[in-house]
Amino acid sequence: MPPDEITGTVDSSLDIRDALKQAIANGEYAPGVKLVERELTLRYGIGRTGVRDAIRHLAAQGIVELTENRGARVSELSYAEAIDMYQVRGVLEGLAGELFAVRGTAHEKMQFAESLEPVRHAIESSDITGALVASDVYYAHLLEGARNTELHEIIERLHVRINQIRRVSLSVESQSKPTIDALQRIVNAVLAGDPTDARNACIEHVKSSAAATLPAMARTPERPSR
Repeated sequence: MPPDEITGTVDSSLDIRDALKQAIANGEYAPGVKLVERELTLRYGIGRTGVRDAIRHLAAQGIVELTENRGARVSELSYAEAIDMYQVRGVLEGLAGELFAVRGTAHEKMQFAESLEPVRHAIESSDITGALVASDVYYAHLLEGARNTELHEIIERLHVRINQIRRVSLSVESQSKPTIDALQRIVNAVLAGDPTDARNACIEHVKSSAAATLPAMARTPERPSR
């Protein structure tokens, strides 16, 4: 789902679920940050009942942690969980690339190619949040062109955790050019209509990202459990 910057009021507790989830995915609420009900009611213009419902909903998805007497915090991704996530991403994104190369229309493929430029600009400008937002659009086109509802729903459920890892990856300066080059290879394979190359390009991108990102995560001490 391509993100929009969500500010101001929302219409219901269902809307705040999506708004808060997207804010967490974009890094506006970093892993480990406490979610304060009063601040959320002011930001989204909705009562505390709606805020609490949204927090409970996100907690059920593992996006938020609820601790007795300590409130809610954004869940943190452990090193072991990051390894698991990379393994899953490789399979899912590889399938998405393969399907898009075969099923996507010429117009969808052109939109996909055009969506790379904002990603490139944000990465080259060291704008991590901008790169995350632009990457969401890039991958939304990839999933839309794949035309597989189950695949789309699975990746959507993993969206926040994928972006938490992606933020770490984008912060690794040496990854800037390799990331852009890898995303371009995916585009090239999709435009060529080559499902094997598209699948392999997606998988190799995930593997390369893991090779650069996991050591950075290993050097970052995990918070003690609360």
